[in-house]
Amino acid sequence: MKKGVKLRESTPVVTEYEDASGFPDEQKANSYCREMNGWSSGWTVERVTLGGVDKWRVVWLGERALDTWEKKIGDVTLTYSTEGTVGVGYSHNCDCRRGKLMTGTITYTTGMRLTREEIEKLPSFAEWVAQYT
Repeated sequence: MKKGVKLRESTPVVTEYEDASGFPDEQKANSYCREMNGWSSGWTVERVTLGGVDKWRVVWLGERALDTWEKKIGDVTLTYSTEGTVGVGYSHNCDCRRGKLMTGTITYTTGMRLTREEIEKLPSFAEWVAQYT
């Protein structure tokens, strides 16, 4: 059980979910989001991929987000990252290294948070990665 605090008072809250940051479906996340907005406004739902499975998180507008992961293709290491603020915007990046030599970086900026798979499949990223692999 995940514990939290209601924002209007200091009463501990226990959610019914093992992992309150990753709801199994959008309907449950939206239900919890409505409950949280009853205590204080500013909560929203975003889709994320956790362990290769799409889940939905209830997040506070203005919350910082950072995710980094690597993929290796032959002797090339791709370091992907997404960084931003919920409700503001995100910068999605990919750095390419061959051995210890940095060969380049590409950035895509958007108002919505993309999943890892969506970032890797961005046409501009895919074309850019193809020239180094």
